[in-house]
Amino acid sequence: MAYTGKKPIDHTDVTQSQSMNVTDDLTVDTNTLYVDSTNNRVGVGTSSPSATLDVEGSSNSTYLIVGGDDSSNGRALKFTSSASASFNGAVHTINAPSSQGVIALSTSSAERMRIDSSGNLLVGHTGSIFNNINATSTVGTSYSANGEIFACSSESSGVMFLNRKSSDGAIATFRKDGSTVGSIGVANKGGIERLYIGSEYTGLYFRDQSNAITPANPNGNGTDRDNAIDLGFSSVRFDDIYATNGTIQTSDRNEKENIAPMSDAEITAAKAIGKLFRTFKWKDAVAEKGDAARTHTGVIAQDVQQAMTDAGLDAGNYAFFISSTWWETQTEVPAVEADEESGIEAVDAYTRTDTYDTAEEAPEGATERTRLGIRYPELLAFVGAATEQRLASIEQRLNALEGN
Repeated sequence: MAYTGKKPIDHTDVTQSQSMNVTDDLTVDTNTLYVDSTNNRVGVGTSSPSATLDVEGSSNSTYLIVGGDDSSNGRALKFTSSASASFNGAVHTINAPSSQGVIALSTSSAERMRIDSSGNLLVGHTGSIFNNINATSTVGTSYSANGEIFACSSESSGVMFLNRKSSDGAIATFRKDGSTVGSIGVANKGGIERLYIGSEYTGLYFRDQSNAITPANPNGNGTDRDNAIDLGFSSVRFDDIYATNGTIQTSDRNEKENIAPMSDAEITAAKAIGKLFRTFKWKDAVAEKGDAARTHTGVIAQDVQQAMTDAGLDAGNYAFFISSTWWETQTEVPAVEADEESGIEAVDAYTRTDTYDTAEEAPEGATERTRLGIRYPELLAFVGAATEQRLASIEQRLNALEGN
């Protein structure tokens, strides 16, 4: 039972210089302050406290302020449910007296994390948000308030550790506008967990136990993808390939059919192609190096195609002849001025070329391009086989003449 007293209420101030013990509930102005002695709870703004300390307020009011005052705007902690807060019960204002607008968390008298006045989260450092300039010289982690930058910098250990337990699959998934564009994951090959990287069905698996990089299917959690992925493309080519040994092509009889000697038409075409080998220089090499551009030896794909046509054959039916078509657009990209504070480096104006594999995906106005190519190992085998058959025929006739 709350103490109400038996004497008439005196509305004058009361000064009490001795200790006062209240053994029952205590009520101050209904719910301004309420002590629940039965459950050992204190309520501020409520006469039914639900916790050891329960502070409540009416809608859009400040519930609790710890430290500071309104005149100096130096509050240390303020809880409110006002309309200006992002959600009810939010930490609405936290100001360090020496740095207003900053939320700082410290341990052992050292600052460990802060949210600065721009809303950026800094962990392990108190400088500015990391960019491509200061991320290389400052240790710590930064999260930009606008979501454009997440940067980590370490002095002597790994910058980021990602761990997937038990099953094979993606460790990091990359998206653009909500759609997955690629992933880095882990797959088990021969009882050993190794890394794969790729996009959709096109990826690479790193078999360090075999000192090899093999084609993989990221959608299949890094499973093998045999005989499906090309290296380079008709419009985007590699230049030189340096290797100790030549490439190995499958030539197993069990995987071939329609095995036959060359026809008379093929021999005729091969004889003509054998006369088409020329020396030449690449135009782009001459543009870059002038007379120092080196001389190459080979055939002209259009000449090979014509030789096949003259023999009544379609060059497109033979694997040594390649014709690739794509579509491309040219976009003028303006120069970018340097902004050291934002980590933006200066970039000169340039023309960007975008390529598209099909006419359907190419934008209106795109230019159609076609490039012809030759697989020299197959072409030389074609010419060589025809030459051998011709020589065998000549020898047979010579033997016949000598026999007469």
